[in-house]
Amino acid sequence: HVEVFRQRLEDEFHMEAVVTPPKVPYTIKYLPTKNYKPPPTANGEEVVIEDLIDWPEQGHRFKVKEPMVDVRVLTPVEYAGSIMELIKRKRGTSMKTKPIDEFTWQITSSMPWADVVTDFHDELKSTSTGYASFDVAESDPPQKEADLRKVDILLNGEVVDPLAFVCHVDVSRAQARVVCEKLRDVLPRQQFVTVIQAKADGKIIASERIRAYRKDVLTKAGKTMGGGDVSRKKKLLEKQKRGKKRQQSTGKVTLSQAAFRAVISRSG
Repeated sequence: HVEVFRQRLEDEFHMEAVVTPPKVPYTIKYLPTKNYKPPPTANGEEVVIEDLIDWPEQGHRFKVKEPMVDVRVLTPVEYAGSIMELIKRKRGTSMKTKPIDEFTWQITSSMPWADVVTDFHDELKSTSTGYASFDVAESDPPQKEADLRKVDILLNGEVVDPLAFVCHVDVSRAQARVVCEKLRDVLPRQQFVTVIQAKADGKIIASERIRAYRKDVLTKAGKTMGGGDVSRKKKLLEKQKRGKKRQQSTGKVTLSQAAFRAVISRSG
């Protein structure tokens, strides 16, 4: 629905809107450490954050609670097995099945809101060829402690805050790899090499590269530069190499809607 709304804005009103990943409220409880103190806003209590820029920095000890919802799925019986596998991948627990009639099953499960609000709808429709539907209700308890990790995306060594995401530690490497591969395919090619990296807990956990456009500096107006002088040709190539390196350190990569979609949909 969001994608249809964005497309209509562009087609009918010529307004370009960028759809970013949805915000999810996480409850952070800082734990005491010797070298790091909680931020002043914490005051020794739990803090609710929605912007990932407020996620605790490396070195802090903390616990995270994430919002949970009860999901009820109605599906034709032939898709029930595939949908149960999908719910498991989305960290669904307490799964129950109930036949409504000989053609339809009801599947209920408790799931993290973050996994529902991102791409569960699209994957459910894809898995069931559009026949399954679902609704949600607040779970009891509404929050659950989880081992989560923030993954930052870097372009040429610079952190791009809007592309950061949070996921479970067990799938962080796999999802980071998927995001880097998708960004490699959708980001525009530049005159310089674009290095895409995913970083978590101070370590690079995934990396991709977009090759630079190559220009033949040894040919100009159909003529070979430098003639037969090898040293002259080497100087031209070295000059080009230095220019590309300088561009890589100062050049900016433009983010498109496809880049944000790569973070929203992190399934391979």
